[in-house]
Parts: sequence; C-alpha cells; structure tokens
Amino acid sequence: MLSQQNIEADLSYAYLHLIAARGGFSCTYTHRHLDDAGVDAIIYEDGRRLASDSLLTSFDIDVQLKATYQTPVEQDGYFSYSITVPRYDKLRRPQVNSPRILVVLYLPEDANEWLRHSEDCLVAKRCAYWVRLRNAPECANPKHQTVYVPRRQIFSVESLIELMARFSRREEIHYEGRPALAGNDEVGDAARD
Repeated sequence: MLSQQNIEADLSYAYLHLIAARGGFSCTYTHRHLDDAGVDAIIYEDGRRLASDSLLTSFDIDVQLKATYQTPVEQDGYFSYSITVPRYDKLRRPQVNSPRILVVLYLPEDANEWLRHSEDCLVAKRCAYWVRLRNAPECANPKHQTVYVPRRQIFSVESLIELMARFSRREEIHYEGRPALAGNDEVGDAARD
C-alpha cells in the first residue's frame, strides 16, 4: 500500500501529465538517477511553432514536482514553500541545458477531497503553481530554503503553453523571490519538502 507521501507524489505526476497532455505536449517521468539531479519529469515539444518569434520547435523542460496537503502560507501574492538546500541548489543553477521549473501541487487538507469521480466527471481539488529558481541567491541555511511561489503562476494548460512559448523564444525567466522579503531565507511556517 502506498504511503500518504507517495500518494501525494503520484497525484502531482498525474496533474502534470493531464496538463501537459491537454496542452499537446509529451511528458515522461524520470528515473531515480534524474530525481537525484532535481528532475522528476520532462515535458517535450517537438514540431510546433508556439509563437511567431519562436527560435525552437523541438525542446524540453525539466520539472521538479512537489505536493503538500498543508495549507499554503500566502503573503503579498506569494506562497512560501520549503525545499531541501540540495534541491534548491539544483533548481537554481544556470549551467543546465534544459530550463528547470518547480511545480508545487497544493492538495486539500482532507485526503477524501483530493480526487472525486463519477460517470460524468473526474475532479482533482486545488491546483499547482510553478516557479523557476534560475539565478536565485545562494542559501546560508544548512538544511532547508524557503521558496516564494507567485500565486499568479498557476500551472494550467494555458500557462504551460505560454511558458513553453517563452522557452521556445529562449527567453530567460529568473527567480523573482518575494520583493518585500528579498534576502530573507528563513524557513518559518512554510510547507516542508
């Protein structure tokens, strides 16, 4: 039987796969070795011109997936989420070929609300948000780093298509942090990895 943490992880994979498939993108899950590199899944585009000024029509992005049932801490339009320092460092490093994003799925506190189905519908409650940590500041903490995920960056079909269009133009997307707390790296009450 799966542990609750494994169920959360599997639901985050399913969420990612549904969004990618509906957007017309291929999505594969990685093996343990790439997970150690901070990559749980890869989303591929092969052949479409996603924007009139696209430079790439065949490329991929790496995705680190996280899920939590803890109520997200929101302040000034940002959710705080804590990840381990090694994961943080792997996601912020600029010396990678494929863009990397962190996708955090927030689930309801009540596990009975996570997924409902009938003959008419399949409903997954709550949603995921994405953030790119490229060029985020170094962390002085020994174990965990709080990441600020903009609430406006819902991981939806539309936002994935727009994000992939931006990457097709080789647009650089950097971590913006949380302006009010720039440089603050305390863990606080954030959900933990």
